[in-house]
Formats: sequence, structure tokens, C-alpha cells
Amino acid sequence: MQDSRKGLIVALAMIVAGVAAFFLFLFVTGHDPDESPLTLVEWVIGGILIGPGFGYLVKWRRARDG
Repeated sequence: MQDSRKGLIVALAMIVAGVAAFFLFLFVTGHDPDESPLTLVEWVIGGILIGPGFGYLVKWRRARDG
């Protein structure tokens, strides 16, 4: 049970860290959402930063179920 909870916490921490890194990236590049929407490149970078957390969450779920 403890290992399962630890895996979930790691997955959620990765997702939160990815979101924080994405907003930091937008801040550093000076993107203002009021001026223009996100470009395709920015969406791809966001997916690259946030995606591993969701991948780990799916891996955790499969290990817990089976």
C-alpha cells in the first residue's frame, strides 16, 4: 500500500512540476496571453514538460490494477 501511494505522489508531483516549468517558460519568453494565443511550438513544449507525469500516472495505474 505504501509503495502505491508513493507512486501516486511521484506522478502528481511530476505533473505539478511540469505545469510550473511550462508557466516559467512562458514567463521567461515574455508570452502575454492577452496579446496572442499560444503557438503550436508552445503547445508542444507544454506537452513535453507535462506529458511525462501523465505517462508515469498511467504506468502507476497499470501496476496497481494488474
